[in-house]
Amino acid sequence: MGQLFLVYFEGAEFSPALEEMIRNYHVGGLIFYSIAGNIQTLPQVAQLIVAAQAQARVPLWIAIDQEGGPVVRLTEGVTVFPSAMAVAAAGSLTKAEAMARAVGTELKSLGFNLNFAPVVDVNSNPHNPIIGIRAFGSDPKQVADYGLALWRGYRQAGILCTPKHFPGHGDTDIDSHLGLPRVDRPLEALQTTELRPFQALIQAGAEAIMTAHVVMPALGSVRPATLAPEVVSGWLRQRLGFQGLVLTDSLTMGAIARTYGIPEAAELAFRAGADVLLFGADPGFTPAIQKEAYAHLLREFRAGRLSVEQLDRSVERILTLKRRYRLGFPCPPLPPSTLESHQVLARQIAQDSITLVRGSLPPLAPDLLLITPVPLLGDLFQNAWPGAQILKISPEPTPEDLQTTLQGASRADQVLVGSLDLFRYPLQKELLADLLGSLPPEKVVGLALGSPYDAFALPQIPVYLSCYGTTPVSLQALLQVLLGQIPARGRLPVGSHPEGSRSR
Repeated sequence: MGQLFLVYFEGAEFSPALEEMIRNYHVGGLIFYSIAGNIQTLPQVAQLIVAAQAQARVPLWIAIDQEGGPVVRLTEGVTVFPSAMAVAAAGSLTKAEAMARAVGTELKSLGFNLNFAPVVDVNSNPHNPIIGIRAFGSDPKQVADYGLALWRGYRQAGILCTPKHFPGHGDTDIDSHLGLPRVDRPLEALQTTELRPFQALIQAGAEAIMTAHVVMPALGSVRPATLAPEVVSGWLRQRLGFQGLVLTDSLTMGAIARTYGIPEAAELAFRAGADVLLFGADPGFTPAIQKEAYAHLLREFRAGRLSVEQLDRSVERILTLKRRYRLGFPCPPLPPSTLESHQVLARQIAQDSITLVRGSLPPLAPDLLLITPVPLLGDLFQNAWPGAQILKISPEPTPEDLQTTLQGASRADQVLVGSLDLFRYPLQKELLADLLGSLPPEKVVGLALGSPYDAFALPQIPVYLSCYGTTPVSLQALLQVLLGQIPARGRLPVGSHPEGSRSR
């Protein structure tokens, strides 16, 4: 039964607690988190993985969230690629596939064999607080095409990936880490939008899919998809014909934890048809909750209330994929030249992604002010344009920030206004709106540093660039465009109005 469990642990060394989970509970895999203290250096990570695998009777899934953009756990000594939305804006399926192959190759060299990516949610809601630039855009076909490209790249690298979050998290306005989202779209809209990328991946041969903690009444359930047999066994297995591995999103996320007990949720997820129960390092829980869930399921199996035949099918799927992906076989470290080529690819994608959402980009004025909620952009700009004034503001600015901003802008010949996800940070939007009310429009250039929807939230800015995230390569590429070193050649991958391409 332990093969169903993919668990988190605490610390950077092989501990007695981790040994107990592997040797006594026979867990199926481990997930690595920086917030759990698992990641310090690459040699430490690799050594920890070797130690864990050495104690396992059945080789472990060694899993991580290394999507690129805002969701990465490894940041030092590896290639950090731009966000999925930046990849789509760059417009090359070939480079997207190469990116996944590069990420997978680097992960495998450390001992990882499972990456929780790619995100194939269709981000049709500009107010989405958790998907956003993690998605390839708002067009279902484009999302499917890029999802397939990344899936191919991961397969070539020998890494199992998990397209997520079925049946779709893109039209939500609640973060499922915090609460339970609900999508009330009609069935026809779900079939043409949310389900379409998953259907394409299933038809292509995807071997694993991760579920979402989202309620979709049109699919026949009042429970979140992860716990709903109507969704997992009904839609995913029977209607879409998926025969691979079904993994839950973390059962300790708020959408589940605040509505169901964790042990009970593990039971419901298994009953719904999940093969792998994921427990993440979410706030408010310790690894002990995983043992409680294990004990609860064991009691239910022994009492005959859970199906042993279903357990056998799940374990067979798990073991089949573990054999196919040759778990437990170490890979040699990457030569420096390979890592360098991956970094070149990341820079190319970032440079190709920068998008002029509207207007015509003017040359930089000698006396300019950059207002940015992202400190790294200020540092990069200061080095490249020493005469510039740099004003670093909080994403949630104070009245003092407003006064400082107004004073600095009044003295500058040109103002570059960085914005970061204005739908999430309304105080930032208020500050920028007040600022714009005191300036002639031709003096301002807008920079969407996160969501490109910022450009539509501030229509009074005549020129707006988008870089789709604060990954260093994306900020550096944005700077190159501002300096006139490269053109802005990206294409906007979302609907070009405040409501995106939502179909109601």
